[in-house]
Amino acid sequence: MSTEAACGGTWEHAACGASGEAQWADEDTASSKHDCAGEGAATWSAEWHCHDCGVSGDGQFDDDTTTYFDHECADDEDREAVA
Repeated sequence: MSTEAACGGTWEHAACGASGEAQWADEDTASSKHDCAGEGAATWSAEWHCHDCGVSGDGQFDDDTTTYFDHECADDEDREAVA
């Protein structure tokens, strides 16, 4: 799996209308750190991008979710073959 992938996205808490954005690395937790008395949790709409090969994807998930891109980068294999 490539270590050069990054994720970024926006979060929204529908109960109170709060929103924000953040960036994080693969296998990190996306957390809005939003704390209010409104019902429900914040939800994320995010995209990831591999800086090595340019592949990307997107998804939606709940707040405080650890993200895993499960991306096998073709550039990783190319670097191993050259090394």
